[in-house]
Amino acid sequence: MKNQIKHLLIALALLVLSTLNSQFSIAFAQDTVCAAGTTLPGVDVSQSNLSITWTNVKVAGIVFAYAQATDGNSHIDPYFSINWTGMKAAGVVRGAYAVFEPNVNGTAQADYFMSVMGALQPGDLPPMLEVEVNDGESASTIVTNLTECVKEIEAQTGRVPIVSTYPSFFAVYVGGSTNFSAYPLWISNPGVACPTLPAGWTNWVIWQYSISGTISGISGDLGAQDLDEFNGSMSDLLVLANKPTLDIARNGTNEISVTWSTFAIGFGLQQNSILSTTNWVSVTNTPSVVSNQEQVILGTSTNHLYLRLFHP
Repeated sequence: MKNQIKHLLIALALLVLSTLNSQFSIAFAQDTVCAAGTTLPGVDVSQSNLSITWTNVKVAGIVFAYAQATDGNSHIDPYFSINWTGMKAAGVVRGAYAVFEPNVNGTAQADYFMSVMGALQPGDLPPMLEVEVNDGESASTIVTNLTECVKEIEAQTGRVPIVSTYPSFFAVYVGGSTNFSAYPLWISNPGVACPTLPAGWTNWVIWQYSISGTISGISGDLGAQDLDEFNGSMSDLLVLANKPTLDIARNGTNEISVTWSTFAIGFGLQQNSILSTTNWVSVTNTPSVVSNQEQVILGTSTNHLYLRLFHP
């Protein structure tokens, strides 16, 4: 009887352990997502990278870069200003980011970030928030402050900010919240073939795939750089940088296909039979997604048709 009870207890313990492991796996279940097509090389930098020669970075093939501007509401990266002007002068598509501090009021952080970054120009990438520390704060506090921060950034810039984090952060420290999955994702997941996404996100816009790269023109941080990959073409990157473009092709005798990037969030397609600032009419055709591009097929019997992407 004692052996039977012992075996029964062992079996029950194994069953409980198996159930817990199963629940743990479900709670942290995430998808690994590879880029669907073209990608572009980038880099993110901060004061640890010291002085950077951006012309050399450009020649090395880097297309875009993000520079740290602030940390919380009390620290300015001393190299931000020179990096911000240097990237643009060198022809590197530029973006600015802030380190999000979970124990600091979100609106105050956003205001501080915006005051240091200044007004965005056409061709500047959306602001990014690096969300990677919890500082012992509760999930509800992090959600509250982060919500205030992203909403204030969007209100001030008119741009949807990018959220940067690593795969398990929201599951471990933010209670599995998916409140921010509508924001573009920058996933920090170095050393893997394809990144793993936090729950709620189905794709990524930028992937930090290495923290030990080497780029000509950057010598700080013990010679190691953060290397990134943009998930899309140059056209997609320019759309994300508030420079949407249209591709128009004939699709039969009386039809044309109009294609633009899915990154053109908030833009709508309009048409006009004369080149005028008035009389633009919204195209109501529901676009289909073809190779990560929005596409509309239009029938036209006119010799001239003008099209534009318009942001109300």
